[in-house]
Amino acid sequence: MEPSLSPIKSLRGHANWLSEVVFSKIGNNIKIISTSYDKTVRIWDVDTGEQENSFEGHTSRTWGLAASMDGRRIVSGAEDGNIIIWDADTKEIIRCLSHHTDWVECIQFSPDEKRLASASDDGTLKIWDADTGQLVFDFDDHQDEVRTVAYSPNGTKIASGSKDRTVRIWNAMTGKQQTQPLIHDSTVNSLVWSPDSRRLISACYDGQIYFWSAPTGAQLGSPLRAHSKAINLLVISPDGELIASASRDHTARLWSTSTRKPFGRVLQHADQVITVAFSPDGQLVATGGDENIIYLWDTSQESTIMRNAVSPSFISPASHVTSYIDQPPESSDFLSASSTPALDELPDGTEFPSEAADSHDTVTSPSPSLPPQGHSNHETLSPVRISPPVELTDGFQVPPEAMSSRDAAPSPSPSFPSQGSSHPHIAAASASTPALSLPLKSFWKRFPILNRSVASVDSKWWKFPRIGSIMLRKHRNVEPQTSPNDAQY
Repeated sequence: MEPSLSPIKSLRGHANWLSEVVFSKIGNNIKIISTSYDKTVRIWDVDTGEQENSFEGHTSRTWGLAASMDGRRIVSGAEDGNIIIWDADTKEIIRCLSHHTDWVECIQFSPDEKRLASASDDGTLKIWDADTGQLVFDFDDHQDEVRTVAYSPNGTKIASGSKDRTVRIWNAMTGKQQTQPLIHDSTVNSLVWSPDSRRLISACYDGQIYFWSAPTGAQLGSPLRAHSKAINLLVISPDGELIASASRDHTARLWSTSTRKPFGRVLQHADQVITVAFSPDGQLVATGGDENIIYLWDTSQESTIMRNAVSPSFISPASHVTSYIDQPPESSDFLSASSTPALDELPDGTEFPSEAADSHDTVTSPSPSLPPQGHSNHETLSPVRISPPVELTDGFQVPPEAMSSRDAAPSPSPSFPSQGSSHPHIAAASASTPALSLPLKSFWKRFPILNRSVASVDSKWWKFPRIGSIMLRKHRNVEPQTSPNDAQY
């Protein structure tokens, strides 16, 4: 059985399934806001674990939930398609938005909190003016239920995921689609953006997590096999270093965004986990589901305990190959802007050959012969070629193995780029590398043993008798005598 973390608090009060939880910072106090199938929205104090407020106004089961950064406005959606904007201080309804006709699955404020996005099972994505409640955009391009929506942190894009197995990216100002739909193998249940708005991460009903380049729509490596059952929700930590997934397999899990490896111990539940959230400082995680209980987990020490505690059956077989895609440059933070323009920093829709693209936005597949790029500890072996024999005077030849390997001339061969570097490998010239076009005298100087005295030559056992006879002639100035051993050379 997998090692599991123990929760530090259990918040009890809801009478039915937890639909969603979010953290909110009000002044210096951290609060948890939750919504449930019991049709209520509740506020909890993180320090004490006590319920502070309960909001009752929905007439059907609630699901989607969002809160403003200051915690003063809470927005909840329900099964009947209604969206209610609440005043958190007075518990009064500020406004009710009633354009949806089915479950409101997901709600999110824009980064400037001027607009509100809602995804619904009626197949539409709607963008609202958060102050006036006016409908700004009504997208109906998806062919099935819209399960999730997310604003990019820079506020320029909106991404939506659907039961039609696609993710669509929209221009937040014009409402136009930015790329072709991003195709998945099953229903897209949740979406998150990287803090720099360059990457999009999606979670699906089949338990897989996908990584995408937002400007180009290119898939970044193979999907991560994260859970054995459907992923209900995916969230990203404030610093972008971790993602947390909540699943029907009764677990919530943490993953490193730079390596795509399991992070820490599993957050085990007795029933399916529907929702998960990070605290503003990233130290706490809240989860909830069919148990009607909100659990609080302290994950601040998990990095030093068990990084690979998850069962190998849940780890993508290609994780060791694809992990390089999101590797940060040295001395830089994950997902921080690189000093070198990357593929996904280019104008929308621009495509380049994979070899010209930055490694972390390049669509790659595992290769049986070449190690993954981005791993500097892998070396590429150049093709081995046999140098031709060195020709001497009188048509005699010296086999290449007669030359010291240290002095052997390198044969020209195509070289592969050094892994982890964008520059091709150039072999450094050695001072001992022979220039075969030099005069014969220069060649002989490269064989010190052949420039010894005649006595030394006579006293040596020669592996290559022909060279021996040449040296005898060189020193004694006599005609060479044919020996039986010469015939084989």
